[in-house]
Amino acid sequence: MASDSFQYRVLFEYKRERGDDISLQMGDLLTVQKATLMAVPGLDYQDGDERSPRGWLHGTNERTKETGDFPGTFVEYIGLRVGPPAAKSWPRLVPPIPGGPHTDMGAQPPGAAAASGCEISALDIPSSSVIAAELILQL
Repeated sequence: MASDSFQYRVLFEYKRERGDDISLQMGDLLTVQKATLMAVPGLDYQDGDERSPRGWLHGTNERTKETGDFPGTFVEYIGLRVGPPAAKSWPRLVPPIPGGPHTDMGAQPPGAAAASGCEISALDIPSSSVIAAELILQL
């Protein structure tokens, strides 16, 4: 499992001043690894300190994917992020090309057949096909 991390929302714009800094825009989401926060020199981290960050923090801007330092007083704590989101229990398959040949779509989530219009009812099958199928079954 991935290590725990904290999420913050940017309250004030910040323009990079040094090479290790990251620029911030209001509303950006930032992720700070708990281990990184605990290692900040002079911070003497205690549980709960993440809710009122002070000094410089090191994290990743989720919008730009940049990693670097930013002022802790420019952000608000929004929660704990634990590992990546759970994977779907079924693979997402690519739908058939519109107007192209129909292929087996494989395993689908519950209700997908009805939602996609792929479900076939007895009314959709020509009566000659039904009669032919019945004759084959009798043989």
